[in-house]
Amino acid sequence: MPRELDAVDRVILGQLLRIGRSPLHVLARRAGLSVSAMSVRVRRLEEAGIIAGFRAQLDLDAVGRPVQAVVRIELAPATERPIFEKWLGGRPAVTAAWQLAGDADYLVHLACRDVAGLDDELRELTAHGGAQRTSTNIVLHAVADLGGHLTD
Repeated sequence: MPRELDAVDRVILGQLLRIGRSPLHVLARRAGLSVSAMSVRVRRLEEAGIIAGFRAQLDLDAVGRPVQAVVRIELAPATERPIFEKWLGGRPAVTAAWQLAGDADYLVHLACRDVAGLDDELRELTAHGGAQRTSTNIVLHAVADLGGHLTD
């Protein structure tokens, strides 16, 4: 059963979602707590698994991967999901992937160097990955980032 979040937890999580490197004194000031109390609260959120970790968010243009696409994948009947997932996890262009319920089996976010690289990735999905059918949408620009309102 999920832990119930109080108002202070929501302030902490909201700030960390916006600025993941927020120092404890900034979090404490926003929540009206001392730095030591904030340290305890953040540690409890980590121990409860609510904060799963911290990571850098890359500017994909700056790292040479400006072409982004979202690909819906329908697997061929003989494709084994664990093998496909391991193969997919080894693809450098894959930034995120989700197994779905519904008419597609997976939704995959790709970040490629150029359109030719995207084309190569799509061909690999069907030739070696086990995809029977794909549907691709090229990302024009990000409208919202992940987790923006999870604490509301």
